[in-house]
Amino acid sequence: MNGNKVKYILEIIYNCPFILLILLTSFLAIPFFDRMGVCENDKKIAVFRSDDEGVETAKEKLYSIEKIEKMFDKELDIDNEEVADSAGDLQIPEDKEENEGTRKEANSDIEIIKEQNSKPIKSGTAVKQPQERIRATEFVEYTPVETNSRYYTDAGKVALTTTYDYILENDSYFNDAVFLGDSRTLGISDYAGLEGADFFCDNGMTIYKLLEDKGVTWQRTGEKVDLKKVMQENHYGKIYIMLGMNELGYGDTTMYLKQYLKVIRQLREWQPEAVIYVMGNLHVSREKNDMESEFNNININDKNVASARLADGRNVFYLDCNPIFTDEEGYLKAELTFDGVHLYAQHYDKWREFLMEHGVERNDAIE
Repeated sequence: MNGNKVKYILEIIYNCPFILLILLTSFLAIPFFDRMGVCENDKKIAVFRSDDEGVETAKEKLYSIEKIEKMFDKELDIDNEEVADSAGDLQIPEDKEENEGTRKEANSDIEIIKEQNSKPIKSGTAVKQPQERIRATEFVEYTPVETNSRYYTDAGKVALTTTYDYILENDSYFNDAVFLGDSRTLGISDYAGLEGADFFCDNGMTIYKLLEDKGVTWQRTGEKVDLKKVMQENHYGKIYIMLGMNELGYGDTTMYLKQYLKVIRQLREWQPEAVIYVMGNLHVSREKNDMESEFNNININDKNVASARLADGRNVFYLDCNPIFTDEEGYLKAELTFDGVHLYAQHYDKWREFLMEHGVERNDAIE
C-alpha cells in the first residue's frame, strides 16, 4: 500500500513538475527570509534591512514626525540648556533620515533661543543691557481647544513682543530699513508714512514665494525685482518681515516654521549686520473669524507662536502689534477694518508709532 502511494506521488511530480519547483524555491527562500522584512502586527510598522545602507525603520520615521509635531509644546529649561549665539544656529529637522538609522537631536528640534532682560522703553542714547538669562520671547498660556484641521492646532499660548530695552526712534531710523510682506505690509507702505524705507511686498505673498525667481514688487517703482539680488547688492540695517496670512490654508505650521527659518538664515547670510524683526500677523475680526474656514485667529496665533520662537533677543526680535488693534477677546476691532482683515488707512499711524517705539540700536546687540 505504501509502495503504491510513493508511486502515485512520483507520478504526480513527473506529470506536474512545477510542484517540485515550488517546493525547491520554498526551501531556498527560508535562509533569506529575515532579510526580506518582518511586520510588527501590534503597531502595523514594517521594518526593512539592508547591509549596505544600514538599518532604517518606518517606526523611526514615525518618531521623527511626531517629534516635529510636538516641538511647539516642548519648553526647554533655560538653566540646563545651551543658549545659541544667533538665529543662524537654530536647527530644523532634515527631510532625509540618517543612513545609520539613528536620530540626531539637533536635527529633530528647533532650539528655542531665550535670553535678555525686560525694561521699559526709553528715549535717547542706547544703554548696554545686563546679561540676565531669561526668555527672549514670553508666552502667555491658556487652555487650548480641540481642532480638526490639518493646517493647524491650537498653540495654547500667545507670543508677546520680545523682551528688550527698546529705544524710542524717529523717522530717520527707517532710512536703512526694508519691509517684506503681503497686503498688510503694503498697507504700511501706503499709509504709515515711512518714506525712507524700502518695501518689497505683494497681495498674496507668502514665506514660500518670497525668495522665488518670480520676484516681489518694489513699491518705490512698482516693478517686480529679484529679492535675492536686491538683498545681496544693498545694505540694510533693519529687516521687517510679516508673512503668514496667505499660508493659513497651505501646508501646516511645522512646514511654515521650517520655511520661515530658512528665509531668516538666508537673510542673515546676506545681511549679517541687520536687525531682523519678525512681525506677528494681525488677527481678524469676529465676523471674519466665524466663517468656518482656515482663516481664523486660532490658526493665525499658531503661526505667530511658531515664528516668535525664532527670536533670540539679540539679532532677531518678535513684534506683536495685536494689543493695539484687537479687543479683549483678541478679535480685530470692527470699527478699524473695512473687510475684517485690513485696517482703514487712518489707523496705520498707530502701527507707525508702535514700530518707532521698538527701535533696536545695532551696537546694543550682544555679540
